[in-house]
Amino acid sequence: MYKIFVAYVIVVFNLVRIDAQESSLISNLELDSLKTIRLASPDRAIRYARQLLITLSPDQKEIESKILNVLGEIYIDLYLPSIALQCFIESGQKSISRQSPWNKINIGNVYFQQGQWLEAKERYLQALDIFRRRPPDNDNVVNGKSVALSNLGRIERNLKNYDDALVFFKEALDVRRGQARYKAFQRSLTGKTIDYPGSGKGVAYQHSLMAQLYYAWNLNDMALEQLKAADSLLSYVMLAPKFKESQSCRSDLGKNHLLRMNIFSSVENYAGAYVESKAAISMLKQSPIQMARYHDAMANIQIKQDSLYSALGSLDKALKTCELNGLSMFELSLLEKKIEFMRSNNLEKSALDVAETLIKKKDLISSKRMELLLESLNYKSELDINREKLKEAKSRELISYVLAGLSLMIIGMVLISLRNKRRTETQKALIHQQEKQIAENKLSNKQDELIKLSAHIVSKNDLLGSIEKDLEYYTSLIESKSDKRVMEPLKKIIQNKIDDSSDWEQFQNQFSAAYPKFVESLSKGYPDLRTADIKLCCYLKMSMNTKEVAKVTGLSVRAVENKRYRLRKKLDLDTEISLDSFIHAFGGGVLSSL
Repeated sequence: MYKIFVAYVIVVFNLVRIDAQESSLISNLELDSLKTIRLASPDRAIRYARQLLITLSPDQKEIESKILNVLGEIYIDLYLPSIALQCFIESGQKSISRQSPWNKINIGNVYFQQGQWLEAKERYLQALDIFRRRPPDNDNVVNGKSVALSNLGRIERNLKNYDDALVFFKEALDVRRGQARYKAFQRSLTGKTIDYPGSGKGVAYQHSLMAQLYYAWNLNDMALEQLKAADSLLSYVMLAPKFKESQSCRSDLGKNHLLRMNIFSSVENYAGAYVESKAAISMLKQSPIQMARYHDAMANIQIKQDSLYSALGSLDKALKTCELNGLSMFELSLLEKKIEFMRSNNLEKSALDVAETLIKKKDLISSKRMELLLESLNYKSELDINREKLKEAKSRELISYVLAGLSLMIIGMVLISLRNKRRTETQKALIHQQEKQIAENKLSNKQDELIKLSAHIVSKNDLLGSIEKDLEYYTSLIESKSDKRVMEPLKKIIQNKIDDSSDWEQFQNQFSAAYPKFVESLSKGYPDLRTADIKLCCYLKMSMNTKEVAKVTGLSVRAVENKRYRLRKKLDLDTEISLDSFIHAFGGGVLSSL
């Protein structure tokens, strides 16, 4: 009988383990599909990512972290930094490696997009510090160092601190050149095969960044030298058979031709610029954003040559490319450029028409973003509901396994007790201890669920607050008063979700399960306490600080502080007695801070 029991336990364990492995495998395959869909359609990728998140099991946190990371990158592409930031933060929390330097780089990219240079710089420096403390020969470390250094250089370039930018770019180039794989790539250039072409592509990219810096610095000759070095490397890389990034190399060459086109145009070498333009357009056809930039660059050349209608034609081509491919932010900047160009050429009526189009485009973009924000809000609610259902189903399944195992255990214990009466009392004591442990585990689980629920409410209201700020910003972009009034119901929807009474009801149920006598004892001891006072006492029992209470209740910090002061009065506490310490001690049991 004992052997049968052991065999059953092994089978149950393997069933659970195999189920987890298969689920993880499926999710990794779907993650690859998500990355592919992202390139074709960001909107479809968002919907697919949300579907994946809903279906994930609670133990698949690393897969969830990766999906959230891709979602964040998509939202950056759509210029929705607040949602992107939330995705990256959640991704970092779910990841096994809580100190992931790549997560810090992603968060830095959000701040970079917003022009918050100091915040971005801080994240890049944190990531760089982590990478520098890791083994230098690791390829991931090499890539991480160079990306962090390059991003720091881009910040300094945008601030026109060219000397500082050059220091960062040169160090990033040295890191790439010092890579063992790059040295192997160089040695292979004299042979029949090209080894590690990806490392050569990475060094070429650093040369291109240096070229962009020198161009911004008006050091055109040095920029051309860097482009020559980049092109030379890329030409070798493209010779590598079956290299997956060959098309990407071709695009990089096209970008280099586009930069040369701008350099020649800046010194009025229009013949050279047109030669580069032909090379650029043949290599950039697969990249909508680069084609838009190509037409914009052509417009700049034609403006310098006083070719009015040709310049307008190039600008229209750039605008059409943006419109067809959803490049809304670049489209707005091109419209503003077209208006300015028309006014400088006394085409005031046409400029007014374009200005009207610009206003409509801004309103359309704002509305689209509002839709995405509301979709994100509704999705959060749906995700919570579905995850709760999935959690309940998993719990029932686990309980069935445990109950089956316990049933066999009890049967085994009974049979053993019949065969050996001397061990009866020992077995009874063991059962009693197990029952006691189960009861203790149930209480502990209830407390853990309460902590998780509180953290969820804080996180939800924090996100809603962030979305509310974005809503205020995008409303400010709308010039029509009637359209602004349309946004008021959206603000009310968000505020109502912050003030959602169901959060308190759910919290109260979980709290009563963890601390069944607390509210009853408090109400009996202090009958003058109102419902709002009881709520505050419950939150303080959870060791929430003033800011966390404010997020949960939707109140300001000052309002919470006033409530704490009035509560002390009602409890008649002496000045030397801490309100938090009193609440923690009242009714027994103290939870750790969230």
